Amino acid sequence: MSAGQPVVREIIAKAVCGYGTFKYQRAIDIEVPADNKNIQVLGTFISNSALDEALVIDSNYGKSVQVKGHYDVHVWYAPDQETRSAKTTVTFVEYIPIKLLGGESISSPQAFARITQKPKCRKSYVVSSDEKSVIRVEVEQELASEVIGLTKLKVGIAPSASMSEVSITGQELLPPNSFSNDNCMPDNCFDLKCEEDFPEEDYEEYSYLTDDYNS
Repeated sequence: MSAGQPVVREIIAKAVCGYGTFKYQRAIDIEVPADNKNIQVLGTFISNSALDEALVIDSNYGKSVQVKGHYDVHVWYAPDQETRSAKTTVTFVEYIPIKLLGGESISSPQAFARITQKPKCRKSYVVSSDEKSVIRVEVEQELASEVIGLTKLKVGIAPSASMSEVSITGQELLPPNSFSNDNCMPDNCFDLKCEEDFPEEDYEEYSYLTDDYNS
C-alpha cells in the first residue's frame, strides 16, 4: 500500500437505516339522536392528537412501521333550532411503508414515529337513515417514521502525515555579571545605560527608562 492512501475499515454502528411518510384519510361517524331529522352541522374541531406506539414489522411490501395513536373529535350541531355538541375519541392503527437505505442487513431495529401534519377535518355532513342519524367527519393526517438499527458501515481512514524534525540553533546571550574581558565581544554584549550616562539635555528623551527602573 502506497503512503498516504486511505484504508477502508468496516465498523458496526447504530444508524438510521430507513424512513417513510404517508398521508391517511378516514371517515368517522358520530351518532346523534334518531328523532332529530333536521340537523345542521355548525363546526368541527380535533384535539389531543398523540402517538402511543411504533413497531417495525415485515409485510408483503417489505418493512413497515405500525403506528398506534389517538385523538378527540368535537362536533357542534343544531337539531331543530337547538345547539348541541358531541365528542368521540378515535384510536387508530396505521402502517407506514419504509424505504431502506442500502441493502445491508439490520439487527435490533427500532422505530420512531412523529406527526408531521396534525389531524384536520376536510369535510363534515349528516347521514340519516330510518334507524339512526350520524354526523360523518372526514379526517386527514400525515405521519412519518424512521427505523434505527445496528448496521455495517465502511469508513475510510487516512494515515497521519509524518512530522519532520527540524533543529534550530542560536547564540546564547549571557547575563551582564558573567561577562569577562575575554568573552565580552561587541556582538554579544548588552548596551546597558544608567542615569549618569545621560546628558542633561537628553534626560527627558530617556526618562521612560529611568521611570520604569524606579517603579
